[in-house]
Amino acid sequence: MWMKIAGGVLVLFVSSYIGFKLAARCNGRPQHIRQMISCLGSLKSYITYANLPLSEALMESTHGVHGPVADFFQCVGRTLEEKHIVSPQQVISTILTEMKGQLLFQSAEIEILGILGANLGIMNRQEQGNYITMTIEQL
Repeated sequence: MWMKIAGGVLVLFVSSYIGFKLAARCNGRPQHIRQMISCLGSLKSYITYANLPLSEALMESTHGVHGPVADFFQCVGRTLEEKHIVSPQQVISTILTEMKGQLLFQSAEIEILGILGANLGIMNRQEQGNYITMTIEQL
């Protein structure tokens, strides 16, 4: 009798824990998207108006943003600064893969960021700014 009650209580607690974890993940996704949009807006300003190199612009665009999104931009910027040979697309796809559990993005957002990485650094400043604006609208 007591084993059935203990088993029922255990099932209740475990299912509640899983439910709260899934709810926190669903609740955090809009926040990460807002932070990504904010960082992309700053990145656009640093590229088009301040005329900073891409690695510096990525690292500077995280002011006021904390957490995995800021870590993503910082990692991409540091990697581009340290390894001048790799393309932004390679770095962004690698870091997105490494941070998959931390960033609460779905496959659509990851695909948008991957396409952004393919177009960063190969266009002039105005075209990059326009493309970042388009990426913000897609997010």
